[in-house]
Amino acid sequence: MNETHVDVVIVGAGFSGLYATHRLRNQQGLSVQSFEAASGPGGVWYWNRYPGARCDFESIFYSFSFDEDLQREWRWKERYAGQPEILAYLEHVADRFDLRRSYRFNTRVTSVVWDNAAQHWVVGTHDGAVTTARFFINAAGAFAVNKPNDFPGQETFRGQVVHTSRWPVDGLDLAGKRVAVVGTGSTGIQVIQTIAPQVTELTVFQRTANFACPLGNRPLTDEEFEQTVAEYPKLREQSRNGTAGAAFPPATRPALADSPEERRKTYDRYYDGGGFRMLASTYIDLLFNPAANETAADYIRDRIRERVKDPQTAELLTPKGHPYGVKRATFEAKYFETFNLPHVRLVDARTNPIKQITEEGIATTAEEYEFDVIVLATGFDVGAGALTRMGVVGRDGRKLTDHWADGQRAYLGMANHGFPNLFHVNGPQGPAAMFNNPIAIEDSVDFIADLIAYTDAHEHRTAEVTAAAEDRYDELVAEVANATLYPTAATWYMGDNIPGKPRRPISLFTGAPMFRAICAEVQATEYAGFSLDGDERGLSNTVKIDGAAVFLLAGLMNMGVKPLEGASLEEIRDAIEGFKHMQLPVPPDVSITDTPYPTDDGERTVRLYRPPVEGPLPVVVFLHGGGWVAGSLNLYDQPCASMARRLGALVVSPDYRLAPEYPFPAAIDDTMAALRWTAENIAAFGGDPERIAVGGESAGANLAAVAALRARDEDGPHLAAQVLVTPPTDFTADTESRRIFARGPILSTELGGRMAAWYLGDPAHVTSSWAAPAHAPDLSNLPPALVITMEIDPLRDEGEDYARALTEAGVPTVCGRLDGLIHTTFTLSGAIPRAAEIQEAIHDFLAPLLSGEAGTEKAATTLV
Repeated sequence: MNETHVDVVIVGAGFSGLYATHRLRNQQGLSVQSFEAASGPGGVWYWNRYPGARCDFESIFYSFSFDEDLQREWRWKERYAGQPEILAYLEHVADRFDLRRSYRFNTRVTSVVWDNAAQHWVVGTHDGAVTTARFFINAAGAFAVNKPNDFPGQETFRGQVVHTSRWPVDGLDLAGKRVAVVGTGSTGIQVIQTIAPQVTELTVFQRTANFACPLGNRPLTDEEFEQTVAEYPKLREQSRNGTAGAAFPPATRPALADSPEERRKTYDRYYDGGGFRMLASTYIDLLFNPAANETAADYIRDRIRERVKDPQTAELLTPKGHPYGVKRATFEAKYFETFNLPHVRLVDARTNPIKQITEEGIATTAEEYEFDVIVLATGFDVGAGALTRMGVVGRDGRKLTDHWADGQRAYLGMANHGFPNLFHVNGPQGPAAMFNNPIAIEDSVDFIADLIAYTDAHEHRTAEVTAAAEDRYDELVAEVANATLYPTAATWYMGDNIPGKPRRPISLFTGAPMFRAICAEVQATEYAGFSLDGDERGLSNTVKIDGAAVFLLAGLMNMGVKPLEGASLEEIRDAIEGFKHMQLPVPPDVSITDTPYPTDDGERTVRLYRPPVEGPLPVVVFLHGGGWVAGSLNLYDQPCASMARRLGALVVSPDYRLAPEYPFPAAIDDTMAALRWTAENIAAFGGDPERIAVGGESAGANLAAVAALRARDEDGPHLAAQVLVTPPTDFTADTESRRIFARGPILSTELGGRMAAWYLGDPAHVTSSWAAPAHAPDLSNLPPALVITMEIDPLRDEGEDYARALTEAGVPTVCGRLDGLIHTTFTLSGAIPRAAEIQEAIHDFLAPLLSGEAGTEKAATTLV
């Protein structure tokens, strides 16, 4: 038996396999054996030779960035390269870096088995050879397996049936032929628009009409290429930090913030801009706000109707029943005009489904058609389908096909529990659906290569993702998907195109920057989520965060929003005020009234939220957050109105002076003035002055806690309860949460320190109990307290420490931690559905206290 031992076995010779071979062999000095079923390099671009096959990312972005000389020497001919040019490019890469000598072409891997005793993989090929390797890398790609033909009778057809992904290498002469094309996704569109001028008759079978925008291809001029080469460093940086992994202008506004006329101008600009700009550069909320999405969908529908002469055909080509972008965005070059040609017809295969392929052609439920050639453009079994055919068996005899019985998944799209030292490049649940693949591939290979280098440097034999990390990442992918519109359509993004395939998101739908940030965080924490020779590392911070919050944070990154710790005061105020756009609508049946209240600095505004309930009502005075330097009544309209409706209470929200213009104690003095005004005047507005609670979020929670102390010490007003949501209570605290969440998200330890310094003014106030209630010498005889903390928050521990201190002082206290949530969740109800849990907790705590039910004064501290 022919047996070889190497450090690494790699399967695939497309972008993934070629770069992995180069990185691990040429740059890290490892011995590498690579395999490829085709006769040469190219991967998907070797197999997909159908007419019109072309990339829909610009050539200058759809290319490697790892070698500056390679970027300069390869002269792209077109803005969007066709298959022959991309294949030639990959062949050039293989030759330039001497990669062919590491490959065995025309070779299929038939078994991949982990030998636990030897701690290596045993890889068998169809010719009987065996290769053992410490590491096995799946670089076969997500599009290596085409979707099987769904239609019976193919073997009876007297003409020729060809699948687009297995187009004859020598081409196919279609001149003068009667041709059918089944499928109108990306591939089908390219084929249809390309072959229409060549054939005698062209019949297109369409089950689902797809949104398609002009690709905008043209030759690249010498001037354009030279400018690109000169700007490559900047362009590559922009690509890696751009939503789609390309240097597109970022969207920065929600669609409904513009008038219809303004939106039309924006859509006009990017509809003809080429590539993914219509989706990536217009508006930030197209993929999660149905109303915003409909504005783009309607625009594209109108453009289709303008371009297709026959109204009935135009309506068939007009997408309905799914949002724009949740099926992979498709691009075209005079595709819709193709249906104006007299020899081209469109068959509605949804109304009249294909029953079978016959001797003469295709039979639908309504009619039979005769053809010479049938082209199946029916897509791929997207994911790691090629790997599942290689007989992969991991530790303890576990088959990969069994591991994926409920759907393909992989931690970071790269690793599975039970399969040590096996890694996927751009694998299941990676970023590929929203990330320009060559750049995503480089990131993935670099991560894997760095992990291998780390194991070698620390003399580890195995690197394997933990079960907890794989499970949590799988949950995160699903949570992110559920924050979007992707699950609302049947699409290969969700695995819907393959009968019987479990429905699971195939990708992390955050865009490139967030995925890269997650991987960087895992790497910076010495490979959180991996077990190295059995030494398990815990989860990284971002992987723990609720998926809706991760999607929100990804959106901020995609817009290029500056981290708040690096922002000016005005930028901080604008950014925090912008959270209003991420809230649910204000309940329409809650009345909102502004009225003045007196302070020692003149009159300020107090806003009253009254639900449609007969009074007199219990009262909650709620202080807005914003780090004592930002925030407003407007920002808290939705949280306060929702609280009023849920509780059946009158909510009072006072405006107070902000630092640094008005440092400590201005804000707390205003708070006390508002409390006293409430006690003296609220009856006139339908409130009960005998049932008043105080509460707040973040800095507002700090003010509420201090107000409870001052109300006790200054003879009132009497408070029935205090509600503290993510309260800062001790400016001198040195807690674990301040360390492990020092970088946020949203609120970082550095930003919190800046805000506190602005608020305090004089550092001597840092331990004043009027500023930092944790430093109060006596916490007894305070009203019952609810303290709500978020797991991923620098302020978490000091809030929980304050709850313990209240309990020890005899104050009935309930403390609840919401796992996976972040600071400011309370004001992000539209983006983070679990914000409702905060409202529910407030209701459950306050309702009995404000209704006067007995026994609530004995509530005990509960840490969740």
